[in-house]
Amino acid sequence: MTETQPTPKVPARKRRTLALVVMGVLALAAAGMASRVLLEEESAAVASFPVQQGEFVITLELRNGELEAVEAEQITSPQVRGQLKITHLFPEGEIVEVGDLILEFDKAEFEQKVTEREQELEAVRAELEKTLANQFVEIGRQEADIENRTAQVRLAELQVEKMKFESLVEREEARLKALQDQLALTQAQRKLDAQLIVDQADRKKRELDVAQKERRLDRARKDLESLSVNAERPGLVVYEKIWKGSRAEKIRVGDEPWGGQTLITLPDLSTMQVQTFVNEVDVDKLEVGQLAHVRLDALPGPLFEGRITSVASLGREKEGDKNVKVFDVTVEIAAEDSRLKPGMTATSEVIIETIPPRPETVVADSGSTPVVPEAQEGDVAALLPLSIPIDAVFEKEGQTLVYRLEDGQPVEQIVVLGKRNEDFVVVEEGLGMNDRVTLLDPTSTLETVGGVADAGGDDVTETAAATP
Repeated sequence: MTETQPTPKVPARKRRTLALVVMGVLALAAAGMASRVLLEEESAAVASFPVQQGEFVITLELRNGELEAVEAEQITSPQVRGQLKITHLFPEGEIVEVGDLILEFDKAEFEQKVTEREQELEAVRAELEKTLANQFVEIGRQEADIENRTAQVRLAELQVEKMKFESLVEREEARLKALQDQLALTQAQRKLDAQLIVDQADRKKRELDVAQKERRLDRARKDLESLSVNAERPGLVVYEKIWKGSRAEKIRVGDEPWGGQTLITLPDLSTMQVQTFVNEVDVDKLEVGQLAHVRLDALPGPLFEGRITSVASLGREKEGDKNVKVFDVTVEIAAEDSRLKPGMTATSEVIIETIPPRPETVVADSGSTPVVPEAQEGDVAALLPLSIPIDAVFEKEGQTLVYRLEDGQPVEQIVVLGKRNEDFVVVEEGLGMNDRVTLLDPTSTLETVGGVADAGGDDVTETAAATP
């Protein structure tokens, strides 16, 4: 009879240790399987983007522009002799009608000046009248003296005739007396002629004094009238900036501007333009006539079409940064829109180049409808370039490549690139219009320790951002 040996009992502590070892082995195996699954899913979940075919647009963005009217009536401070001080302003942003008082200056000093000029004119006019009266009296006295001497000459001549039968001595005395009277008459005539010349010069001087005082009074009255400025046309009132100390500020009541400064403008809102600038490194890309899309900071939705009308020939220092040179640019907006207001901040996106080039508009005859040359549909499609996001392009070992998806797997593909804009680049060789490329380097993603890199959890929206 065989005796059964009793099974030795394993201590509880050892059982717990063995269970932990087994659980660890199973956890490692499960982690390995999960890693392989995640890596396979990661490969399929790499963000991708389809190759786009369409018009490729290269643009340049000009920020911090300001809207203004192409044409505007400028109201300036009058050129007067005296200190100007603004006492009245029509409210900014309101519509002024013809005849409304837009601007007015303090009149006290100029009213006093008019009074002084009137008094000066009265004084010189009184002097002229006095001079004319004195001359009249003096000329009358001398003319009377001449008449008297003429009579004496005649009497002397008669006396000479009476003495022809008298003694020689008496006749000679009579003749000498007649000669003396004739000389006195001649002298009196010459004195009258000289007096007339002197009187004429004196009268001319007095008349010039009067004319000068009249001009000064007229100027003073015009200065006084120019202190009140009334609207000659309806329009929106826009205050201008003038220098106050070390900075420019908009005008207000109490300011003392110099004569000739532009204080208010009444813009013609039917045609608006953007005054902006371009950095010196990009100025060669711009030219007059280029199309631009204008976006207002206050109205982020609508885009307004415009064209460049001027590019400055000389650069200037950028405000706030003396080391940067910029060139002023003007973009005129084509359409009229009541939402466009002077002073609004605007961003202009200038179209530098389109691939393929857009056909130019042809006008057959004066006044006829613009005609765009027709093109065959197949020819246009053949000219449309392929483009991909710049983020999909990588440089490795001196080669430019992308990762093209084949059966869901990324494959390296060497490409030849063309022109680019801020977000996209033209692909000249290496991809077809049905291809799809990854936006991340999948080799770097698969080597990431810890599983899948964050791809945002959502599919990439496929937008043709290269086409306007």
